[in-house]
Amino acid sequence: MPKRILIVDDDPAIGSFIELIVRREGYEVKLVESAINLESVIGEFTPALIISDLMMPGRDGISLCRSLKSNPQTSGIQILLLSAKSFDSDKRAALSAGAAAYLVKPIRVPELISAIKTALATDVEVKVWGCRGSIPTPERIDTKYGNNTPCISVDVPGHGLLIFDAGTGFRLLGHSLAKSSLRRLSLFLTHFHWDHIFGLPFFAPFYMPGNEIHIYAPADSTDALTEKIEKQMGGDYFPVSIEAFRAAVKFHALHQEKMEVEGVTLSTLYAFHPGTTLIYRLDIGDHSLVYAPDNEILPESVEPELSGEALKLANFAAGASLLIHDCTYSRPQYDARRGWGHTCGAMLAAVAKQANVKRVLLFHHDPDNSDQQVEAIHQEFKEALAKVGADIPSEAASEGKTY
Repeated sequence: MPKRILIVDDDPAIGSFIELIVRREGYEVKLVESAINLESVIGEFTPALIISDLMMPGRDGISLCRSLKSNPQTSGIQILLLSAKSFDSDKRAALSAGAAAYLVKPIRVPELISAIKTALATDVEVKVWGCRGSIPTPERIDTKYGNNTPCISVDVPGHGLLIFDAGTGFRLLGHSLAKSSLRRLSLFLTHFHWDHIFGLPFFAPFYMPGNEIHIYAPADSTDALTEKIEKQMGGDYFPVSIEAFRAAVKFHALHQEKMEVEGVTLSTLYAFHPGTTLIYRLDIGDHSLVYAPDNEILPESVEPELSGEALKLANFAAGASLLIHDCTYSRPQYDARRGWGHTCGAMLAAVAKQANVKRVLLFHHDPDNSDQQVEAIHQEFKEALAKVGADIPSEAASEGKTY
């Protein structure tokens, strides 16, 4: 059955134009000219999405959005707000009220269609924008695994876009987002080593008024976190400071904890890595993701059985749909670089088996490793899995790929 879309606009010409576009895309549509008593229409029509004008007699779009999002019976309905007003305050108010997107009139048809499809998506989508560790590798022009340092995005239907780490891949993601409507975004940093924050100054949505971006990272306080970002931008290290941001940017200090963010459950665990580093777990309905790009699993913590930090990690990742974990080295490379904060396949295999995860993505490829070496590390991981009697689908993370 086609999904139902309810259009609310007091201008018959604009409403009919939007209705024509939406019907042409194959959706079932109902057009009304007022948001007054709209709940009764919603009860009869049961839309998956509402496209509403912002300024209407009797009840404006933001009030409508707040009311529907505060009601458990209608909170799952996605809402797109349209307006000729391009003021930052209105854009931020719409996103804060729970709108999936805010589109400025005159409406561009491709932008509207894209916003509708994004709002109605049902699958959790994980995309890799960078998976190389330590430093980008522009010299590897033909690599299948990519050159950029860590950044992944998790698109959660009904809850927006969650971003993990801001390596050089963060710039690519920003260029992609700059082409779409304004959004509320959440960025989670695992730590502040260069390869995980290289991309911060180059993220286009920071410089777009109307966007609302929340930055979460390990820090003692919000002030301490803000100071860390301020030092990375401006002053001696970069010519542009965070004062150049035109989006509304808010900072949130994290510790080892469990919380609700954007309607999903987020848990953190301290990683075994130099400096304060977090591992993240997302639980979204039946889906769960664990992201641990920099974490060393010591051989003595898995042999002869899991103990210490390895056991903590296995318990933290238990049953995860997807485990994205550091697998920088082969075993000989690890033995030569023990204590650098990274892992090899044999150690990761033991944790993956104990945690009973459904799928593993090997991450943080060494900048000096060729495609063949990355694949050899993956093969070493699969052989280690077989030795412990586990059959878990796995692959080496590849930039640009969606999972």
